[in-house]
Amino acid sequence: MKIAFLALLALLFVACGTPKPKVYPQWYKNRELQSAVKYEIIGYGNGNTIKDAEASAKEDIAQTLISKVDSSFTSTSTDDKTTSKAILKVTSNLNLQNVKTIKQEQIDGLFYVALKYKNLDLAYRVKTTIGNFECTKQELNSYLLLTPLVKKLTDSLGCKLNFKLDRRNEAWYLKYKEYLFLLSDDEFEELYETNINDNFEFKSNKTVLTDGDSFYFTFNSKQDGYITLLNVYENGVVTLLQPSAPIKNSIQIPSKDSENYFEAGLVKEDENTYDLYVAIYTKEPLNMSRFEYANEDLASSELAYKFDELIGVMNQAEYSSLLLRTRTK
Repeated sequence: MKIAFLALLALLFVACGTPKPKVYPQWYKNRELQSAVKYEIIGYGNGNTIKDAEASAKEDIAQTLISKVDSSFTSTSTDDKTTSKAILKVTSNLNLQNVKTIKQEQIDGLFYVALKYKNLDLAYRVKTTIGNFECTKQELNSYLLLTPLVKKLTDSLGCKLNFKLDRRNEAWYLKYKEYLFLLSDDEFEELYETNINDNFEFKSNKTVLTDGDSFYFTFNSKQDGYITLLNVYENGVVTLLQPSAPIKNSIQIPSKDSENYFEAGLVKEDENTYDLYVAIYTKEPLNMSRFEYANEDLASSELAYKFDELIGVMNQAEYSSLLLRTRTK
């Protein structure tokens, strides 16, 4: 009896210790479902509930559309000189709306789904969503109006609408009244534009940067005042580079006598990137306490994503913007 009992325990141990192999639906495992047209994106997901599976599939779609870029900041020293460099980590974390389920299946308690999202042209999405609209007569944001994205929308719609940039759900949207339009990475890039101000000159010593380049900015103004310099990363995170520096005729940032310097860096290794530098001229020092200096915890929360807020400040002040691209070595 003892021998038989031990043998039975051994069989039970083997049975319990051998995990059952997962069985996936063939269409899910091989991602067999195809888009009917090029603007459709299909995402696959699984989960313990149908809601979890749909969320996973939306995340899969999101990785095609847009990236959430988390930024960390480091400082390094070389020959007693300090250089600051942004190191960006890319992850995807976006919930999509207006998607359609095209297939779902449940196996061994797990749900598997495939969702379809129509990534249509932004102008088409605006037209079909808003329907009838009236051209606005009110004063619009001076910076947004000059961006390639809003220019194309204005041409397509045949008039100007009061669009605003809006940050929510860890993504960027173009907002019109109560309507929100998700911006893909490519569309968001079209909100970065060089704008020249006739009253003061703002330029970099290099028009195109290469990873590792050191560079600086010069300003020439017709009037004395103050220059505030900010940097907008390609993900919309804003950093304060120089608060209210007095200017008389001209100024260089960082100054010629400073041991600090700017160094160009890449968001992702072996991929070109871009930044928008914004210089704001004021007659008195400008309070920019809502914008942070670059630091290690810069993008640990949504509070660092303030491109929309900066655009609002620019609309109320005299500014110049400079789009600089950084390429790989």
